[in-house]
Amino acid sequence: MRNSFLMTLTGLCGLVALACGGEGSGGTGGPFGGGGSGGSGLDCSTLTDPPQGCEDACPSGSDSECELGTFCENGRCTAQCTAQEGCAEGSNCNVRGRCVPDLGTGGTGGTGNTGGSNGCQSVQVTPTRSIPNVMFLVDQSGSMTSNFGGGLNRWEAAHSAITQIVSEIDSIVRFGLTTYQSDDGGITPDECPIFDTQVGFALDNFDTINMSYPASFPGGIDTPTGDSIDVLVDIIQQDPPPADGPTIIVLATDGEPDSCEIPNPNPTPQAREEAVTASANSHASGIDVFVLWVGALSNQGTKDHLKEVANVGVGIDPSVGVPVPSSENPADPAEGAPFWVGSDPASLEAAFQQIISSSISCEVQIDKPFDDRGKACNEGDVRLNGNPLLCPTDWQVKDEPPYNVIELVGSACETFKSGESTFTAEFPCGAIVVE
Repeated sequence: MRNSFLMTLTGLCGLVALACGGEGSGGTGGPFGGGGSGGSGLDCSTLTDPPQGCEDACPSGSDSECELGTFCENGRCTAQCTAQEGCAEGSNCNVRGRCVPDLGTGGTGGTGNTGGSNGCQSVQVTPTRSIPNVMFLVDQSGSMTSNFGGGLNRWEAAHSAITQIVSEIDSIVRFGLTTYQSDDGGITPDECPIFDTQVGFALDNFDTINMSYPASFPGGIDTPTGDSIDVLVDIIQQDPPPADGPTIIVLATDGEPDSCEIPNPNPTPQAREEAVTASANSHASGIDVFVLWVGALSNQGTKDHLKEVANVGVGIDPSVGVPVPSSENPADPAEGAPFWVGSDPASLEAAFQQIISSSISCEVQIDKPFDDRGKACNEGDVRLNGNPLLCPTDWQVKDEPPYNVIELVGSACETFKSGESTFTAEFPCGAIVVE
């Protein structure tokens, strides 16, 4: 089943719009503003049918600790009203169990309402999720037919890992696929590198990638990695994907590079230098390169070379962390950029997962900035898959002007990255700038 993602975010004093302005009289109204012409609301003990969670503890003082239908006050979840009772004429009960004015009506009371013509006006904000563009660049040389374990060769293991990841999160990542090789450098420059498979960036791209991948089989003589990165970057720049997220290349190879100019033997200093330069140029063009070695890796020279390609691919000096300590896990280096080694099917899939996960942002941008971040944090109702999130443990307003980005953190971030997410948020009057 294809994962879905729904994101709704409104600045509220009700579920649909933020409306707490206008003049009027009466009503204490609670933290979200008064009840229009009067009516202070009830509480858990006086409501005929109090909502679930009434009287639960909320020690941090955040509404998000309480069930929907209730809000936090003095360390306890309470409610002024339900849909059936509690609010005076001209006001209604919002999703937090507070009496708020109907749109267009008056009401000054309430600690959270400024009242008068300068009070909150009707507003709805639009959320935007960052969508990364991920291009797999997969070595198609003959060595990819080598045994990988689990009854698979390296080509089959890479195919299985890539298509599994794409099938899980292609609703929130634009995936593409390119395979590369050459036949002894080719007779003309146009014959090197050879891209047997090219699938452009797109959402919901699993079917296309899954059908296109088996059409190419490893068998090329050479591994022109530097040339292939250069050509692929040029192709991407000629038809760039949407810029609402980062664009990255995930290089998956099992061989030392050679080049179109010097096809065999490898490795050569020139071919290694060409691969490093190509990775650096890719980063300079705005496309980071992440490196994954398919198969066991014990050669120290190859490790050091991959470290250099990985470093410059994300803008780090190539010498940082080189030579690579033999005991080091290259995916978790003490310094410099990581590169990954997938030596069996499980570790290969885990490596791909880590690379892709790092490209998915846990930030949600809204089209209006927060005016009172403390109020948003203390009284906002932010939920992921229907579960309330605590601020700042699970989410926070990004501490960077213009303060219009919500950051999910910790386990909430990891859930958000999975693609199986419904994100909603509600904020009180005064938390969001109203123009």
